[in-house]
Amino acid sequence: MEIVFNKVSFVINKNTPLEKTILNDISFSIIDEGIYSFIGASNSGKTAIGDLISFLSEPTKGQVKIGRYKNNGKKAIKSLRLQIGYVFKNPYDMFFNDTVEKELSYAIDQFGYKQDSKDKRILESLKLVGLNELYLDKNPMELSLIEAKKIALACILIYNPKVIILDEITNGISSSDKAELIRLFRILKNKYRKIIILLSKDTSFCYQITDYVYLMSYTRLIKSGKRDLLEDVETLNEINLEPPKIVSFVNTYNKKGRELNYYNNILDLIKGVYRDVF
Repeated sequence: MEIVFNKVSFVINKNTPLEKTILNDISFSIIDEGIYSFIGASNSGKTAIGDLISFLSEPTKGQVKIGRYKNNGKKAIKSLRLQIGYVFKNPYDMFFNDTVEKELSYAIDQFGYKQDSKDKRILESLKLVGLNELYLDKNPMELSLIEAKKIALACILIYNPKVIILDEITNGISSSDKAELIRLFRILKNKYRKIIILLSKDTSFCYQITDYVYLMSYTRLIKSGKRDLLEDVETLNEINLEPPKIVSFVNTYNKKGRELNYYNNILDLIKGVYRDVF
């Protein structure tokens, strides 16, 4: 499914004293399955990218096309909704039922899946995110943050969308939880051929998993490129982003006269240091 932004601007509260530009003249296209990271500090416009792809907002100028659909302010039809899954920054905003089972059942009921496969799909979606049937009777509003994020993700995986959008998915979760997400996203990309869009300021996480990077700052897309764009410390500092921790470590290490390469995960980094020392 091709995603195309052509000179897109997005303004809220237009023609009022509260008018604010959220996106300014943004253009990009995503064609193939893979992991794409829109990275920027707060108020850079990342969330608006997800809202426009999901037809939750309408562009003020320019054109947004998702496959054969054009975002022209009309409500997205069901066939498009089936293709896009969106996990909000605050997962609790997605819940409106009193049990996890009802939340997971909602998409099956709404999108007309066969009821005789419901139980199987529910358990499979829970398994994908590392949870089990013990969660079915729990109130999603009473879950921990990482549990709520996993349930929100399971709620979209259950209907098998082509595009998965995740807004600040790593906020407030541990390193081990991030490692679980990395494993899951690789499965979704490689086995299920998904387009995964990360909206994030977590450069360290994105550096480990992303295929392509879009750097955003104050409503604009300023640079795009492959993962090694996150090794450009000068640019990251200019847009108020911390370099990935692995990049900072390698840079500090090499200032001591070493020649250590960049690695995208800690285990490979440790092996690299060991080879350099011994």
